[in-house]
Amino acid sequence: MQSMAILAYHSLDSSGSVVSVTPQAFADQMATLADLGYRGITLRDAVAHRQTHGCWPVESVVITFDDGFANVYERGLPVLSHHGFSATVFLVSAFVGRYNEWETPPARLGRCAVVSWCQARELANAGWELGGHTRTHPDLRTLGRDRVEQEIVEGKHEIEAQLDRPVETFAYPYGRVTADAASIVSREFRAACTTVLRRASDEALHRLPRVDAYYIRSPRRLRKIVQGRLDGYLTLRRWGRIG
Repeated sequence: MQSMAILAYHSLDSSGSVVSVTPQAFADQMATLADLGYRGITLRDAVAHRQTHGCWPVESVVITFDDGFANVYERGLPVLSHHGFSATVFLVSAFVGRYNEWETPPARLGRCAVVSWCQARELANAGWELGGHTRTHPDLRTLGRDRVEQEIVEGKHEIEAQLDRPVETFAYPYGRVTADAASIVSREFRAACTTVLRRASDEALHRLPRVDAYYIRSPRRLRKIVQGRLDGYLTLRRWGRIG
């Protein structure tokens, strides 16, 4: 099976934190994809194509945002709309309309607003997908099975109730997967993302890898990543993270 990049972003801001990409850098990256003739699509649409045709859609890139920061609505939506792109946002349901207070934020990021339910509905109406990211963003490895199920299932149901549409995909908080979490997610969702650093190929749909925006940094590097010319680089960085 051919490979496809699933890009993972968090916050679009100028703080310089490890989870941040500046709005200008993001705009430049999306312009690069458009210039290459690539489409930015949702995870839901990519998975539907793979399930129907047995392969990923060609000349396409899945764009994902973890946590649902309001700056994605404010700064990301206009950029993607300009190019006719869509994206998937994984929401921490209990913090929608609040702030990123599920943990101490990474250095420099600070206290950031999370999208409201009204903004989430606007994203959905614009063709974006809203996925699950648990209810309170815990490390699922630290919880018993009942609590893991509560976090995953209640988070999904809360989003569905607020947006009145199905929630089909999920991202594991911190990319950390346990047997219990994988079992529950496989039952509740069509697909799920980890933080394993590589382009997606024939992996199980509930353990899909992604390319974190931290490793993109420039339009030139993004171009090479989506074209499969930096797979060796991603392998080295992946092993470096494990080590």
